[in-house]
Amino acid sequence: MLKTYKFRIYPNKKQEIKLLETLNLCRFTYNKQLELKINKYKENKVNLTQFDLNNNLIILKEENKELKQIHSQTLQDINKRISLAFNGFYRRLNKREQVGFPRFKSKYRYDSITYPQSGFKLENQLYISKIGQINIIKHREIEGKVKTLTIKKTSTNKWFACFSVEQESKSHSNLTNEETIGIDLGINHFYADSNGNLVDNPKYLRKSELKLKKLQRKHSKKLKGSNNRNKSRLKLANLHELISNQRNDFLHKQSRQLVNNYNTIVVERLQISNMTKNHYLAKSINDASWNKFLQLLSYKVEETGGKLVEIDPRNTSQLCICGNKVEKSLATRVHRCNNCGIEMDRDLMSALIIKEKGINDFSIITVGTTGIQACQRTSIEVQ
Repeated sequence: MLKTYKFRIYPNKKQEIKLLETLNLCRFTYNKQLELKINKYKENKVNLTQFDLNNNLIILKEENKELKQIHSQTLQDINKRISLAFNGFYRRLNKREQVGFPRFKSKYRYDSITYPQSGFKLENQLYISKIGQINIIKHREIEGKVKTLTIKKTSTNKWFACFSVEQESKSHSNLTNEETIGIDLGINHFYADSNGNLVDNPKYLRKSELKLKKLQRKHSKKLKGSNNRNKSRLKLANLHELISNQRNDFLHKQSRQLVNNYNTIVVERLQISNMTKNHYLAKSINDASWNKFLQLLSYKVEETGGKLVEIDPRNTSQLCICGNKVEKSLATRVHRCNNCGIEMDRDLMSALIIKEKGINDFSIITVGTTGIQACQRTSIEVQ
């Protein structure tokens, strides 16, 4: 499995100038290579491959001597980015999804440099070829074999080093029902689990929405290209970064807590991209970052040797644990079953159904007569 380690770096003024120059040259190369690929197809219906683009780098270097300042593999990675952009475009086109044609990059849309395999060395400081030794805050040790280094500049002018590391996945242990949990993601609560816990949704974007709107209004009134507009942009970027950091911290802590306590986590197979087409829910769903949360769960269970099970979401909110169907509108927040008499929060019941489906569909081992199977047609104790 691949894992990314992200560290803050502190280049001095000369190094920062070199990094910015490298970014600009990489962006220039990206746009030139993209232009070549588009024109070749328009003129001769020839689809240039990544190999063809790599060969064209020789000509591009002769025409632009300053490109020789950049590590060769960094330039080749630019061609890989173009190929990936077109692969994604064709894939979405074939699936009849919303597509966006690969576009040219402005200085605000090209913010990273990648060094595959070589051109860098990490010890007490980070050495980067043709840049030099850069101070780095290495707050934890890297476990595994480093495959690539990506230097990234944020919109708030901070620099980060991101190491992509190959690690061995741990083997799955024998799983028991007591180590299995069902998770129902929501908006009112971030999630409900099958143990009866409701985790509040922090709604970081919603809480900062008024402040964001004020800053956006002030920013729009500033003269384009002025120092005041740039200062205003930084204030706006800092607030967006704060919201993003708050959200990421919350998601990492919640996912880590689940992975550390349970071998198997059962979730619904949600079509989040379709759900966000509902304009009444889109902002709340994006603020909750369900997709990011599921991605974090996925790599963390692989890292610890656990399992993430996805089940069909149909009827998880309409069934009772006794097997009876209890139809409810979205406005109905309490589950009441006329068959077994149980009454509880609808999200908690959904979490129990999700866990039961995970156990039945994927044959997760149960212990004795405890757990979900023993709960059918009986009362449920919610902790």
